[in-house]
Amino acid sequence: MTIRICPITVVALAALGAGAALPAQAQITPVDIPASFGIGTQGTTIQGWIANNQQSQIRGHGWTVWAGLNAPSGQSHNGAVLPVWETWLGTDEVFAVPTKSLLTADKKAVTAPARHFVKPHQFGHLAQLAGKAAASKGDALQVVSFNKFSPSAASFIAAPQTIAGLSGSYSINTKASLATLNSAWAASAPTTNRAINDFPVDALELKPVFGVVAQKGYTPLPLWQGPSQATNAVNPTQNTWKTCVAVDPAGTGGTIPISQSKLSKADVAALNAAAKSAGLACTVGYYAPVGALYNFTLSAEEAAAMKGAQGVTASAGDYAVLFAMHVNSKEVPFWTWQTYYWQPGPDTPNKFPGSKADAPASLPAPFNNYAMCTSYSQTIPVNSNKMALCFNPYLETDPGIPAGITSNCVSCHGLAGVGTGPTYPANYSKPINFFGDSKYFTKNSTRTDFSWAVASPPN
Repeated sequence: MTIRICPITVVALAALGAGAALPAQAQITPVDIPASFGIGTQGTTIQGWIANNQQSQIRGHGWTVWAGLNAPSGQSHNGAVLPVWETWLGTDEVFAVPTKSLLTADKKAVTAPARHFVKPHQFGHLAQLAGKAAASKGDALQVVSFNKFSPSAASFIAAPQTIAGLSGSYSINTKASLATLNSAWAASAPTTNRAINDFPVDALELKPVFGVVAQKGYTPLPLWQGPSQATNAVNPTQNTWKTCVAVDPAGTGGTIPISQSKLSKADVAALNAAAKSAGLACTVGYYAPVGALYNFTLSAEEAAAMKGAQGVTASAGDYAVLFAMHVNSKEVPFWTWQTYYWQPGPDTPNKFPGSKADAPASLPAPFNNYAMCTSYSQTIPVNSNKMALCFNPYLETDPGIPAGITSNCVSCHGLAGVGTGPTYPANYSKPINFFGDSKYFTKNSTRTDFSWAVASPPN
């Protein structure tokens, strides 16, 4: 048996690991989630669910979003069918970074799926709160990610805006243009008015995160089982998780308990020894074929880009596998918020921070191997004193994020903005006034409609 231990790597990539192959296409045109999923058309209904604490309906909507994102797009790359979201533009296309953009000459398509790797901004949260610069790379977990934008979100960001209370028009897709906008407000303008326009109701933003499985031999991937099943319950990063899944690039079928798998006792002993040597706390408890995760094969260029972004160990022919994805949609004023993460087999004990409950039976493999948590309001029920909780175990467990395992998406993104004031929450102990809290919103700041992507353009 060949065993390869990869550092716990996370990249924001995507392609369909299963399904019928199609001929490769020269161009990829961004497409919307099919209209049959109804995304962007139910704002009043969703607001009613939030107001009445109808969590089962909210979870049902979250699963609808997941199914729509992963619906076949009718397009392909390198012979693999692409899901809808893989056709969407990335940060460098939307914010027009000329050295990396994959946009065609007419700017209506891309020449390949947008996969521009950066270190997740989350890991610099504590540094930003302290007024310091985060390290450019070298995180122990070698994690990288990026954003994706639905067609309407991409068009919104790229187009100049006419903003109430200001004369002329303003761009929001560069640091310089945002600074110009922020300085244009009159000193008398109240903080409630200092904001870009709202995104359209059918806009979505994504942060997908992926790991690497070696093309030969087994790769042990730590499996999230909650803080109690980690050697560090405060910051339970992937290298502290106690259970591993041995992922087989040559395997077929679903997730198999280790006692029923093809692994021998000698295989398990060798995997456990190698994992320990690599600094992982896990021992192998499960076996799974690579098709139990959404995956695609890395090109030489993609593998090199991963290394350049964060020192990730990867080679051409290895597999990028989907670990998790943050998703937010502008269907309601404060957006909807849902996170999906890999959860083969049974749910995490205590279903923390989410579960596979209520997932539709029609959700095909491998997408039915992911759990979900939602936070459509800061508190649940809304207007209570019980803060919502929803986080991505592959990102928010990092020690660079304050109070990561007690966080929620909406409280964090509600503080997105530029200028002096906007920053990430130091904790999630109580709801935040998204318009008037002087700790975050001042006469020297402009809100960016819950989008940290807009607030942090690459150029």
